[in-house]
Amino acid sequence: MKTLLLLWAIASVAMAQITMSDAQIKKVGIKVEAVHRIKSEAMGPFIGLFEYSDKGAKNYTLSSEATVVELIKQTGDPVKKGEVICKIASSELLASRYELIDMRNRLTLAQQYARKDALLYKDGIISQRESQKSALEVMTLRTKIGELQNRFIFAGADTAPKDGMIFTIRAQQNGILAHAPIKTGEKIDPFVPYLKIANASAFSAYIKIPPKIIGSIKKGSDVMDKLGVKIGTVSAISSSVDMMNNSATAIATITKTNEQYRAGTSSEFLIASAKTEEWMLLPRVSVTKYKGKDICFVRTATGFIPQTVNIQKIYKEHIAVQPQGFTSREQVVTEGIINLKGILSGMGFE
Repeated sequence: MKTLLLLWAIASVAMAQITMSDAQIKKVGIKVEAVHRIKSEAMGPFIGLFEYSDKGAKNYTLSSEATVVELIKQTGDPVKKGEVICKIASSELLASRYELIDMRNRLTLAQQYARKDALLYKDGIISQRESQKSALEVMTLRTKIGELQNRFIFAGADTAPKDGMIFTIRAQQNGILAHAPIKTGEKIDPFVPYLKIANASAFSAYIKIPPKIIGSIKKGSDVMDKLGVKIGTVSAISSSVDMMNNSATAIATITKTNEQYRAGTSSEFLIASAKTEEWMLLPRVSVTKYKGKDICFVRTATGFIPQTVNIQKIYKEHIAVQPQGFTSREQVVTEGIINLKGILSGMGFE
């Protein structure tokens, strides 16, 4: 084994191919990771939160206080249109229910009078103005009924209560319950969404940006994960700074979803600047010094080859380098580098 490794070393002193079999690689303890291509001057990493997108989502609100009396579904549960989510006690909806019944009865009578007045006008018995007055009353009542029905639609509630003032809240579309009450007895505040049904695969990311560089981020900029893989674009940028954390917010629309994404969880994001040059993103541990040069070891079909790198930017876990000499499919050594450097130096290893 010593002799074989010494031969590798002699052949590799001039930064040439280091030939090793899979069994030898395993024995020496060498491990590799893939490289990634990113846009140059990718700013970050920034911390952000994943949330379900508001696009296509349905929020439920009330215009007065209510109370949760029963929970059927909880946050994170999938729902289908028509399924019961919870039950609430609402004096506002109860009053609206009685008013809706009254308005419907009045509309029935108003329609009867309007039809009679239309015939009387046609026969010349009453004036056009009197006939129009009856028709206007019908239109007014229909508008009022529509307003009352919208209260139930906005609340997601059935129009008929159960057991007095208790109303059943149903899903008005398929999706995932992105927000819901936590426990029975919980108060529902006026005009504050107490339920949200979202598309389970539609995500946004709310990314915190230091004020000094918010001007460098533009709407439409590419958003990448910490490995430099594009996952979305910037759709909006706040014009103000949150004094609590001294940061602005960039909202990203996520176009490439991942099963690991969860609403409410944080992650690291990179945001590309206006430059179009590309870099390769290597694991930080894969880059080492050799004879005053920055190098990494690239996996080949028969072993490894040392590759000189031109470092552009250093991140917490990765290093961005010029892309010359790399392809997006390559892998670089992250463990066992000391052994390969020893080979380059003419040393042998058991």
